Amino acid sequence: MADNRTTTVTVTNHFDAPANITLTHRHGDAVPEEKTWAALATGAAGPPLTVHYQTGLFTAFDYWHVRVEVLEGREKGVWENDGEKECYLTEEDQGTLLTFDVSSDGLKLNMLSSSCTDDLTKRS
Repeated sequence: MADNRTTTVTVTNHFDAPANITLTHRHGDAVPEEKTWAALATGAAGPPLTVHYQTGLFTAFDYWHVRVEVLEGREKGVWENDGEKECYLTEEDQGTLLTFDVSSDGLKLNMLSSSCTDDLTKRS
């Protein structure tokens, strides 16, 4: 039996300049949930995105994609991870505020239950 759950996620910009950051979450075959933070300052985190997921036997995985458009500075350009990163939420994450980090070193998914990382590639 699956348990329906929600949590909130924000992203902190660790690039050297303001950036437009779009985070997309998809649980299994569900409709993706997405939020864009416009011109997010270096070191800042935006208002959270509420994400929905399920836990229990035979439930789906969580998939994450981030696109970062650094607006100026030496890291200026579009950065993103390839495809979607599989990293799942658990009952421990329910009702919390999770803060993910983005930088030229990559995407870090900081969850209470686990953590995952993924490379970001500069596209332009």
